[in-house]
Amino acid sequence: MFNSKIFSIINFKKYVYLVFISNFFSVLLLNDTTSFNLGLISLQSLIYSINIFFFIIFITFETISSYLDFYGLTLSFLNVVLTNPKNLNFEFNLYIFYTNLKYFLFFFLNLYFLFFSSHILKFFKIIIEKKIFILISFFIILIIIIIFNKNFLNNLNTFNDRALKKINFIIKGNFLRNDNWYIVLQNTLNYSNNNTLYSNFSFEKSFQNYANLENIYIIINESYPNFKNKDLKNKLESTLTKNLKNTDIKRFKKNWSKKYGTQGAEMELFCDQKGSWNDFQKNLDYFLKRNNCWINKYYNRYNVFIHSFEENSFFRSRYFDEKQSFFNEVFFKEKLLKLNYDICDKNVYYKGICESQIIDRLLFELKKTNNKKLVIYLTVENHIPINTNKQTSPECNNSLFNLHPQFCFLFNNQLNFNYELNKFIKKLNQNDLLVFFSDTPPIYSKRDRIHFEDYIDVFFFKKNN
Repeated sequence: MFNSKIFSIINFKKYVYLVFISNFFSVLLLNDTTSFNLGLISLQSLIYSINIFFFIIFITFETISSYLDFYGLTLSFLNVVLTNPKNLNFEFNLYIFYTNLKYFLFFFLNLYFLFFSSHILKFFKIIIEKKIFILISFFIILIIIIIFNKNFLNNLNTFNDRALKKINFIIKGNFLRNDNWYIVLQNTLNYSNNNTLYSNFSFEKSFQNYANLENIYIIINESYPNFKNKDLKNKLESTLTKNLKNTDIKRFKKNWSKKYGTQGAEMELFCDQKGSWNDFQKNLDYFLKRNNCWINKYYNRYNVFIHSFEENSFFRSRYFDEKQSFFNEVFFKEKLLKLNYDICDKNVYYKGICESQIIDRLLFELKKTNNKKLVIYLTVENHIPINTNKQTSPECNNSLFNLHPQFCFLFNNQLNFNYELNKFIKKLNQNDLLVFFSDTPPIYSKRDRIHFEDYIDVFFFKKNN
């Protein structure tokens, strides 16, 4: 009696149908996400399939979370995307969309099979009645594929191997799984209460011994490729630190911002862990004063902000207000082009000013000025996807570079940048400080980012007295 009442309320046939299609398309299109490291059937689908409106909401949520899971970001990153979409790079966003088009197909196919469920169920009924014809057609198609596809057997063996491993995984009791939205939501909550080894880094504490120095240069490096491979990691670091005689080098480690990406790195530099995103993305000076940010101690210096890309990227034009601003002068791509700097096409969608020119020309010009200054310089050169149209260098012989076509070019870009920066560090005076760190690791998929350290090295360079 109890069961009949429940079924009369929820339409049992439709419920089973929604559970089936949501899990079928998950297996087909979301199999490379974290969710499928846990099991096969979505535990949450057993709940939200009860109601059509719940189904639409959570399928939408699952699609968005699959994109976030792919890059290891939290739900908070949606604040960056939705705050002002005009500030984002449209071409790069399309690249992200097409790179993982199957996640959108998951969304589209679920809604399609939902809205046309009555017609599809009738079609399945016809197929079942014509099952002999379907089986014959299947075998004919299979034979054609085998004849015309030379790699069919290799692909079939690979598929069988993966399928057998998955079946064995499920047999061992891993039948139910949590959806990606549930995992990303958990990660978002856990990240906000982060107590990991590198979460206690503080710019304010790190700068305590350098407050009275004449000139401070801070360089935020786009997507520093901190390879786990020791040879590659050491080569990048040795190029940066080579022949720095009488130079004190301190190195710290910190987490990167999975909430806000590069903007999170800037926000943390200005104010450590204080303040809200809403304040920061509206007005920098209001943000700094409201939260009594540590960097305010440098307010009376001649402060300069440099970015090799456009000022409207993430609305960074808000960093400068001629009437009242923390920064006295800013240099963006538009201004640097007028000063006869050149554009380097090191990446595909973020073509900025050549970083080597900024180091060799602009930083040295600023260094010559007598003003006591703070210079913050944000690069863009290593923003993915990296341009791979250049001639391959001898450095690409490392076997790791065979795993991804961009890895070698990413490495060489950084190697060249470290070489140029090393020359500038050698010219520092005794009362100068240079701080160098990355905004994020290269934001490839989690599968590719496994080859990079998931923390940031922060270098402090100061000449000894």
